[in-house]
Amino acid sequence: MKKIIITVLICIMTITSIWLYFHHKYCKYDWNEVHSLNYTRPINELKGLVTEKNDKEAYGELQTAYLNELYYPGEYVFYSLLMANKCHTQRAYYRVFYELRNAEILLGEDFYDKETRTFMLDYLKKGATLGDRLCIKELGELYIEGKYVPKDTKLGKKLMGSIGFKSQNKSILLHENQK
Repeated sequence: MKKIIITVLICIMTITSIWLYFHHKYCKYDWNEVHSLNYTRPINELKGLVTEKNDKEAYGELQTAYLNELYYPGEYVFYSLLMANKCHTQRAYYRVFYELRNAEILLGEDFYDKETRTFMLDYLKKGATLGDRLCIKELGELYIEGKYVPKDTKLGKKLMGSIGFKSQNKSILLHENQK
């Protein structure tokens, strides 16, 4: 019985030693370096690829990396503007609108002037023209609500229907019922 216990303990210690050796040899991680969520490339490297090479894949990874990072609200809009203007990336047009609208929500509804709101809408419309479903959905909701654009329920429903939404968003219905 003692031999079995000693043998099991020796096996456990051997396996643990081997695991620790390989773990320290191959699993080195720099905790001071900021990585994206999927730990493929550091955020600073992704920023460089987006700004210098207009890399669409790096732009997508950068968006994923920003999901879990605390950053200045206007920082990501720079990369979205860059990708929208240089590469005409559909989702970048939506992200420009989204980031600016979120900043407006944080800073107050009256923070932006009419020119900035027009700028936001232009990017949303360009994305919708390129066929981005989120741009079309958001634009349809804005027309239905009459926010930033003149209220046009027919056009809003037509836009929403063009991407497969049969009815209005429930939050819009609740908002209209409270009036």
